[in-house]
Amino acid sequence: MPGSEAENHPFVQALGETIAALTYLRESGVKTLPVEPEVWRAFTAPTPAQALPRVPAPAQAERPAPQGAPADTPEARAATLAALRAQIAACRGCDHAADTPRLGGQGPCYNPIVAVVNGAQAPGDDPIAIGSRLEGEAGALFEKMFAAIGLARAALYVTPALKCPAAGRPGAAALRVCSAHLRRELTLVNPRAIVLLGPIAARAVHPTGVAATGKVGQWSLLGRIPTITLHHPMRLILAGKALADPLKRENWAALKALQVRLRTP
Repeated sequence: MPGSEAENHPFVQALGETIAALTYLRESGVKTLPVEPEVWRAFTAPTPAQALPRVPAPAQAERPAPQGAPADTPEARAATLAALRAQIAACRGCDHAADTPRLGGQGPCYNPIVAVVNGAQAPGDDPIAIGSRLEGEAGALFEKMFAAIGLARAALYVTPALKCPAAGRPGAAALRVCSAHLRRELTLVNPRAIVLLGPIAARAVHPTGVAATGKVGQWSLLGRIPTITLHHPMRLILAGKALADPLKRENWAALKALQVRLRTP
């Protein structure tokens, strides 16, 4: 309809006059108007159902998927993690990266209950054994720790803080490079909570701030994922009984706090 014809249409003119009248009444302070009962009944009478236009429900409408949005499925998550591990394998960001094998995570990688960051690095110990897998006596103690709060090892995603094994404490460059890979990995895995075994794991996930001190029982966040620090099982084994007992009590208090957190919706 042309503009001039639309402006002269009776309905458009009546609507304009009504708006002008209501505006005048509002500016004059009038808030209510008397209405005849017949007019009010006609105005509030429900419209017959058959007269309502048919509108498709939102679920019936076709909505194209956003361009470039990845599907969040176990298969898609595994593929993304595989790409990250390939990137880690090609990393040459520190002195340990030349000829050493890369260490990856083990366990369910799609929204596990808990992800565990293994930060053990002790002089004289086999770096591959302590950097990738919790084995032997340390592994048995690790499993007992989590079984005490109802978590089997098969339910945990366990990954090393350092992707290149190295004996002794890692240098600042290695920790900085691996921290970026590790934080990306944990975000992709998306657990309900993250357990940091030892101060190296704490510094790898939280390079700065209070959580970087590695204080046992310290809560922090990686994005929206809560993290808590525990003593590493290796430390409990290497410590004498007089020292190990209080360390075990600290670990148990932190594990109970984790259990409460996981039970909270």
